[in-house]
Amino acid sequence: MMLKNLPEEVLNLWNNWEIRGMVLLSLLLQTILIISGPLRKTIARFWIRILVWSAYLSADMVATVALGNLARSQGDSSCDGSKKANNSIQAFWAPFLLLHLGGPDTITAYSIEDNELWLRHLLGLVVQVGVAFYVFSRSWGGGILQFIAIPMFIAGITKYSERTWVLWSSCSKSLRNSSLLGFNSSYERTRNLERDQQREYLRQAYTFFHISKFTMQDLTPSYWDLTLSHFWFSKNSADSAFKVVEVELGLIYDMLYTKAPLIYSCSGIILRCISFVLSVTAFIIFQVKIEKHAYSLIDVAITYLLLAASVFLELYAFLCLVLSDQTMIWLFDKGGNALTSAIYSRLRKLTTSKRWSRCISQYNLISSSIGDKQLKCLKLVGIDEMMRQMHVNRKGLNGGLQKFIFEHLLKKAEKMKENFNLFDKKWRGKIIGQRGDGVLERERVLGNFKWCTTEVEFSRSIVVWHLATEICSGNEKDADIVSRSKCLSEYMMYLLVIRPNMLSKGFFYDEYLNTLIRDLRGMDISRLSGKAPRYDDAEFRREWKRDKYSVVKGGRVLARQLSECKFSSGRWEVIEEVWMEMLTHAAAHCPWKEHAHALRRGGELLTHVCFLMLHLGLSQQYQYNSSNEGAYEYVFSQVSIPKTFLECIGR
Repeated sequence: MMLKNLPEEVLNLWNNWEIRGMVLLSLLLQTILIISGPLRKTIARFWIRILVWSAYLSADMVATVALGNLARSQGDSSCDGSKKANNSIQAFWAPFLLLHLGGPDTITAYSIEDNELWLRHLLGLVVQVGVAFYVFSRSWGGGILQFIAIPMFIAGITKYSERTWVLWSSCSKSLRNSSLLGFNSSYERTRNLERDQQREYLRQAYTFFHISKFTMQDLTPSYWDLTLSHFWFSKNSADSAFKVVEVELGLIYDMLYTKAPLIYSCSGIILRCISFVLSVTAFIIFQVKIEKHAYSLIDVAITYLLLAASVFLELYAFLCLVLSDQTMIWLFDKGGNALTSAIYSRLRKLTTSKRWSRCISQYNLISSSIGDKQLKCLKLVGIDEMMRQMHVNRKGLNGGLQKFIFEHLLKKAEKMKENFNLFDKKWRGKIIGQRGDGVLERERVLGNFKWCTTEVEFSRSIVVWHLATEICSGNEKDADIVSRSKCLSEYMMYLLVIRPNMLSKGFFYDEYLNTLIRDLRGMDISRLSGKAPRYDDAEFRREWKRDKYSVVKGGRVLARQLSECKFSSGRWEVIEEVWMEMLTHAAAHCPWKEHAHALRRGGELLTHVCFLMLHLGLSQQYQYNSSNEGAYEYVFSQVSIPKTFLECIGR
């Protein structure tokens, strides 16, 4: 009704450009997805997620509406000759819309929940193919244009079917049917080190990828698989270990969010070749055989654009295939002659070494609370969460922090061998679950710090130690150890404020943080570093237990306690290790689903720490199987377990 009230000129413009505009918009959205889809793996910025999210949600809707409009336009039998000619060439666009609904190879799912909706996409495949055939049948005539549409129909149906199959293969039910047979066969080939370091990273990543994808489905690998993983991973340097995990997480990202499960297979390569040949064939025949003057110049130009885009899509998919990590792995895994080595070396120079953002997000509670005073009016329009995002800064992951993290995890892995408690889940749980109490117990001061570690919920402990770290660093020089401590402190605060679901399986975001910020905002920030009560003050103890939101005062008390306490290792060494234990505690208790979500946001340091812990054996998610004799003998011969211990457990 609204359109009928418009001026006739506007109404004619709308009728002439409605279908054209929708088809061009669909093509634009596909271009955005092709280019920006892979970028979200390496860019942690908010704008890239908004761009991909809006394009992903809009692409299917626009293509579907365009198909519906095409079907409606073909039903009009009262058109004159020129109008029927235009309808005929516009009907030729239907298979291209099926291509668009098939989506680019670089992104099939925006989030892992999209994989669970594969049945909906299967129904969409049936319906949309039916609509496209209706459009095609209504425009059928004696011209060659209808015959050119046949190869594009085959390519479009193939693309759409590929997407549905990949969504099914990446859903949780399909992934849970995976096995660890690939790990055992791949591990045998890793005993001989590669001289080329990059090849060694790829080979190790592919080997450990079999354990990761199995464990991420909450399945339990055997204890021996994890022990073999620990033995091999512990020989790496910190830089090598992080590089291997980078490649491994890239493989997991491709498995969950792209068409990698299909295109890196023999059937996928064959389908790629068929689609490319069909697209090129249609383009050439249209160029040679079609009489362009019989159709609208605009429609002919749009058709050329669609044909060129379909060819470009196949070329781009082929380029991504050739330059992918999977191709590199195949070259040195299947091949071994001089030719494949030369091809590998050339291709490696063309690929980028960046596989994630390598950024650590930072959130400073004190500075953000000061800034919130100026932005308080924004809360009135319901964008409180966006306000917090505005206070997030990012730091690059440097080699010093990498080395500190990896050495800390190696110490934890070695500590699990104490008293030969390799199979004791309680002992493993204690080592993995430490969140500051481990280093304080080693310093023999845990009793004085239980009030802010083991006797308080994890979220409050993070806030108290964060405030104390900020206060203690006020008069310190920006040494490396202080810088690392502040980096870890602000990263854990970022997780609490922005990514609370990553902290533990039982943590739910509520009004706690809002009340905390409001409490902190109402204080004079300069007083935070002033005189504070002692931790053993009776009044403070009563207030701490009674008042849920006394963490601001708790931070001041802890800062004073840290300044007065004498540590054998040094104050900042203790603070740094407390934060490291909190980080490993969070990594061990973060649900796998949250780690999968983090991969599409540029990656998280927490995810990398979690996978390092998994491969170093710092996991309680395993199953002991005493029948695995071969692995048993090999592992214990490598880690030099005494014969007396082997006899005690029945060997």
